[in-house]
Amino acid sequence: MKFIHPILVSMAIMVSLSACESNESTLIISNVGDASVENLRVILSRAEVGSTESEYFKLLLADQEIPVQFDDLDGDGQWDEVVFEVDLVPNADTKLIMKPVESEPSYEPKTQVYLGVSPERNEQFAEQNEAVRPKDHEPQSLPYLYQYEGPGWESDLVAFRTYFDRRNGKDIFGKTNPQLYVNNIGLSDSYHELDESWGMDVLKVGNSLGSGALAMLKNDTIYRLGETGTASYKVITEGPVRSVFDLKYTGWEVAGTNYDLTERISIWAGKRSFQSEISLAPNDGDTLLTGIVNLKKVGKQETSSGAYQILYTHGEQSENHDVLGMGLLVPNDNFLSFDNADSMNSIDVTDTYTSLLQPNPSGKYVFHFVAGWELENAGFKNSDTFEAALKAEAVELSTAVSVSIQ
Repeated sequence: MKFIHPILVSMAIMVSLSACESNESTLIISNVGDASVENLRVILSRAEVGSTESEYFKLLLADQEIPVQFDDLDGDGQWDEVVFEVDLVPNADTKLIMKPVESEPSYEPKTQVYLGVSPERNEQFAEQNEAVRPKDHEPQSLPYLYQYEGPGWESDLVAFRTYFDRRNGKDIFGKTNPQLYVNNIGLSDSYHELDESWGMDVLKVGNSLGSGALAMLKNDTIYRLGETGTASYKVITEGPVRSVFDLKYTGWEVAGTNYDLTERISIWAGKRSFQSEISLAPNDGDTLLTGIVNLKKVGKQETSSGAYQILYTHGEQSENHDVLGMGLLVPNDNFLSFDNADSMNSIDVTDTYTSLLQPNPSGKYVFHFVAGWELENAGFKNSDTFEAALKAEAVELSTAVSVSIQ
């Protein structure tokens, strides 16, 4: 039996033919570690699941039904991956019943991706699942082309956005209660002021990298992901368990070299983070950067947990003048160092604690960005609580499990 990482490597599945008379199968997840894990992210490919009684199935843990999502990643009309979350206890097996069903099961949405576009710039926005940014689009040009200036993505606990212009910054919408809301932001009252029914934009980004925007370090100089030949957006999947979308850029010129970059962003239900997976071409082992805004001059902290290096800030740094924690989780094989843009030579990035990234053995750059706001969870007033949450997420992402189907 092969022991694997739940997120970065596909799971190895051993399939037996011992299904019970009802054609139900048993999915066994074995936690070989010493830690309990809450909401472990599980991704199984179609090939790994193998042939089943039906195209779709439900998952049952005892009498509890676990939301499961079937994702068609390549648009061919067949699902490619099935995803779900499950709690694990240390050094033990968790058994889930796979119950065949005729159609894809439906559950309450807990994640969402949204881009509202107003082609006539008349404040009437319609959702688009694919979009190409106009070459002449200028930042903050009024009336807005994009609702709140670009795509938004969210779990039930937090939301993020990116500026779909040459700034390419990332921002945070804090939530006051669990819900999905990014399709409504920016349609009426200012999202820069607290609305107790949902929350607000809690972050000032300025010339920083905000909440995980991208740059490159080349010839000892930082270059922001800025002007590009083209920029496009595409929703890959969204649903009750996770949402995934791509941001693609071509013709990014850095010190005389043109790069093409694809950032695949995913967010999961019940998480306060998003994952960024970046492909770069050409890729000669170039150093990418991401970071955490430091406009409020809150000190940075560094630690580690599981297979991750952690950079975070915590303090009174939200636009509501209360406590906000922000953290970067970087896999060890992507990690180079943590630094500060203000102590480095930079073209147009300031006020940022940086994380320098190298490509992993698969040629990808990966990191997770985490946000914790005290109005969403009062425990985040305490820095120890926020650090513990960061470490718990790193443990979850690092957890080695084995999976079999019987």
